[in-house]
Amino acid sequence: MYLAYFDESGDSGLRNSPTRFFVLSCVLVHHSHWRDTLDALVTIRRAVRAKHSISMASEIKAIDIRKGRGPLEPLRWSLQARMEFYAGLMQSVARRLEHARIFSIAINKAPAADKGQEPRETAWVYAIQRVHRFCQEEEEDAMLFPDEGHGPLIRRLLRRMRRFSLVPRRWGTGTFSVPTERIIEDPNDRASHDSYFIQLADWAAFACHRSRHIDPVPAVDPGLWDLLDTRLLRQVNSVAGGPPGIKLYPM
Repeated sequence: MYLAYFDESGDSGLRNSPTRFFVLSCVLVHHSHWRDTLDALVTIRRAVRAKHSISMASEIKAIDIRKGRGPLEPLRWSLQARMEFYAGLMQSVARRLEHARIFSIAINKAPAADKGQEPRETAWVYAIQRVHRFCQEEEEDAMLFPDEGHGPLIRRLLRRMRRFSLVPRRWGTGTFSVPTERIIEDPNDRASHDSYFIQLADWAAFACHRSRHIDPVPAVDPGLWDLLDTRLLRQVNSVAGGPPGIKLYPM
């Protein structure tokens, strides 16, 4: 069985929103490698504690790295130093988490709305479909662990998609139904401050959002997502194409 951890970057609103994109990232870990992967994350945090005196109990959020707040505030780092720290986290994940797979869904909000698609719901539908498809190929099941706060939406989508899920045909027009039978149980929310896996999904979501592929800004290194190269699940856009490990909608 695969455990799928999720977090978001950006907001899903269209009016007075500071972001053009809504991004949802997933970290997939097979249950047989869950403890090894957790141990690798603990090793990364121990190294951070030893080098920078950041408590292992402190939540390291991507937005706090960008702004120099939270557990990074006492360090008084420059923006360059904070980006080097972020890059170091991504490199450590790529090197140590050999059994984790990461992908993102990036929704360009205004064009999506023009097509009648609400950004957050659309992102979750694409993410659920891709977890299901991956598990079909692996002949495994999965459980979802999103960041807390969006349980009712995800539960509603998942219950509907188990019975009725339309997927566009690869060639030609039209759709066909592919029920998401490989995802079991309702989603299990996790508080990000209590889960290194959700924090990893947060790092990935922000890195994807502000990458050179999606919506770069001067304050963030645009190459952070690419540092995850060996961990990226490239199957998510193998048909439609696009940036590595990112399903971009609309193309």
